[in-house]
Amino acid sequence: MSGGVVYAGGGTSMQHEAKVKDDPANMRRYLKLEVEDAVSDATLDRFCENSSGLIDWLENQASGSPAAWRLKKPPIRRMGIICIFRKRGPGALCETCMPCPARAPGRRQGADRKNLFDTLRKTAIQKGLRIYTHSEVKRLVVSEQGAVEGVIFERVDPASRAARKIDALQRSFARSTTLLFPTIGEKLKKRASAAANRNSVTGAISAKKGVILAAGGFIQNREMVRHYAPKYSGATPLGSMGCDGSGIRLGQSVGALVDRMERISAWRQFLPPKALAQGIVVDGQGRRLIAEDSYGGTTGYMIAEKAAGRAFIIIDRALYKQAIRQAMPGKGKLFRIQGAPALMALLLSSFRGKTLAELAQKCGMDQVLLENSVKQYNIGSPDADGDPFQKDPAYTATLDHPPYHAIDISIGNRRYLCPTISLGGIVVDEDTGRALAAGGLPIPKLYAAGRNAIGISSNHYISGLSLADCIFQAGPPARQHQSDAWRHGHGRS
Repeated sequence: MSGGVVYAGGGTSMQHEAKVKDDPANMRRYLKLEVEDAVSDATLDRFCENSSGLIDWLENQASGSPAAWRLKKPPIRRMGIICIFRKRGPGALCETCMPCPARAPGRRQGADRKNLFDTLRKTAIQKGLRIYTHSEVKRLVVSEQGAVEGVIFERVDPASRAARKIDALQRSFARSTTLLFPTIGEKLKKRASAAANRNSVTGAISAKKGVILAAGGFIQNREMVRHYAPKYSGATPLGSMGCDGSGIRLGQSVGALVDRMERISAWRQFLPPKALAQGIVVDGQGRRLIAEDSYGGTTGYMIAEKAAGRAFIIIDRALYKQAIRQAMPGKGKLFRIQGAPALMALLLSSFRGKTLAELAQKCGMDQVLLENSVKQYNIGSPDADGDPFQKDPAYTATLDHPPYHAIDISIGNRRYLCPTISLGGIVVDEDTGRALAAGGLPIPKLYAAGRNAIGISSNHYISGLSLADCIFQAGPPARQHQSDAWRHGHGRS
């Protein structure tokens, strides 16, 4: 299900090959705007300084197959350390950052993401890792001194018919149709869980050196989402069946602190089709909200956090017809994950008005605010300098061909899905990855990594940063953390 993109920069071998100039200081200036205080400055510095080495290490793991990590070369505005990602509102320009293509891998993303995981799994096994498939840890075993000494788990025999059934259900769950129709995903999860419960046996493994929790986020646990991030409870979860918060809850069961659990990355993508991005995004009152060519994660954040989850794209008749044509299937188009959702929104989740006043009434907006938003956009759209949101002129248009349409891009609109992942997790020591309890004290022999832990991408998400952080692994500085427990019966043994 992963896109297979690893965020890297600061002067990687791929950047040198593409004759792109970049350095760790430039990379850090941009990332600091996104990361803020999720991790300490020292950790962010280390991440940027080691970025080039991380890519070299990945190439070495690929057994001499660096072709899997070739630099993508799309328009610079859409890649890496670039101005498109830094837009959060009027005038929020990254003037201190040199635009640089910075992400990997490349040309055939489906093949590359398989290369990434399969390569790392292969090298891990070669180094002695034993994998227990079809297994779920249910409880941590803790000594009287508070050290984690092992795990209690339930396992389905990998050679059994039940395991084959679970595998088939997971493959079905990983298809794009599950994202388009979340109710299908819920049914698949229930069937897989039932099959596991009927056919599992209990086992135990001792941990001489420690236990690392690396079980993904909690976006598929809708109860946890409602508890920690209610603004996103109506959005569509994006993650595997295992992104159920089990790793985080296991850590909490032995006293681990969690933080930034309210932080969710919501991708409100509507480009392509290009015609939608040529309209304007307004909040539920009719005020323009953001530059429409912004990164989808930034747009989703603004809608959820600054517009109470409610927003619309306003377009006119000409753009509406263009959007329909651009969303239709065709060569080079990702119809199931781009065109189909856009068509659903255009045909099933839009309002139409002969005038802006009529459109505002149908959408519950303020007529004056909406009319002023469109008027100001029409005046400033031909020139980025004339637009207070500084939108790229290539994505502008004049909205003057009625009737007008309002496409509902609210966070919870199930007819125009807004995929989400969780960013918060267990508080860890930044240098060691050790899970921390109250007072910043480490829990003996317990560690957390990836989306189970706080890290570089726990404030705002940028494409590829989660995989890079998962491999690098960092944690938060000392600050006030959430201390409420979310145990779900995972107690101390």
